[in-house]
Amino acid sequence: MNDINKSISKNLKQIRREKGLTLEGLSAGTEVSKSMLGEIERGTTNPTISVLWKIAEGLKVPLTSLFEDKRKELDHVKADRMRLMDDSNGCSIYSIFPYYDAHKSEMLNLVIRPGAVLSNSGHMNGIDEYIHVVRGQVKLTLDGETLLLKEGDSVRFKGSMPHEFTNPGRKEAVLLNVLHYR
Repeated sequence: MNDINKSISKNLKQIRREKGLTLEGLSAGTEVSKSMLGEIERGTTNPTISVLWKIAEGLKVPLTSLFEDKRKELDHVKADRMRLMDDSNGCSIYSIFPYYDAHKSEMLNLVIRPGAVLSNSGHMNGIDEYIHVVRGQVKLTLDGETLLLKEGDSVRFKGSMPHEFTNPGRKEAVLLNVLHYR
């Protein structure tokens, strides 16, 4: 079992038990099968990011709480130590700072290759999402409106709204993404 699956396995089991849920109960609240949840807890499968989002939202916890070890009071994250959470469809999602309860937030690095699209049908209610374009440009489609965000631009929106980032440029777009949980 690789390190990330080991963390997901351990954290999912711990969070599920803390919330007093059985695998069957968690399955009912997440639309993820009981057998898939069992495989994830045993670390015998490599779940997709969309499955992990369903689980996190069903548990009402931040996504990164499934990935990360317990928090320290000081974190120094070097660029080569960011944890890759997903790398598919021309997009990479890295955890810079996982969810930290004292701050009710988490920070991600999103890398979107030219022509790629990163879509989200909306997070659970109570999340404010902040995006800062570090490099490149993206088109953000949000609630039927499209914004072109260029290098240095920032935006804040309700994370529960469906949103989509498209890289119309010729180079990678790098975004800093902060999710704040109210």
